[in-house]
Amino acid sequence: MDRGLGALKKFNVIDTLEGHPPRTNFNVFRLDDKYNLRIARVEGRFPWHRHVNGDEGWLVLKGRLRIDVKDSPSLDLRALEGTMIPVGMVHSPIALEDDTVVAVFNVDDFQHEYVEEAPDLGAFGERDVE
Repeated sequence: MDRGLGALKKFNVIDTLEGHPPRTNFNVFRLDDKYNLRIARVEGRFPWHRHVNGDEGWLVLKGRLRIDVKDSPSLDLRALEGTMIPVGMVHSPIALEDDTVVAVFNVDDFQHEYVEEAPDLGAFGERDVE
């Protein structure tokens, strides 16, 4: 991403995700080279995992999502609702509606540690918006 002092750029979440499979995450921008804002369309259940180097914030932009948590109650989120998942908490998000879109906030170089040896990540990946 260009960090120059040129003109401001805008992005449209739905347009950015158009044509990409669910679980394709886009880093929309980074703040101070420390924090990321990612957007993604989610589908089905993401494998059980935890993050070892930072908290994770979720905001549902469209649709409904449930975050199942090991040894704790699940949390259902609707559009414009969010939560923060503390570092180390084992969890598994699942889309409750087709075409659910989320914004995810985390630290740069965010790391996942999966419960299963070789989980099915679908099209999960992260890339920067161009």
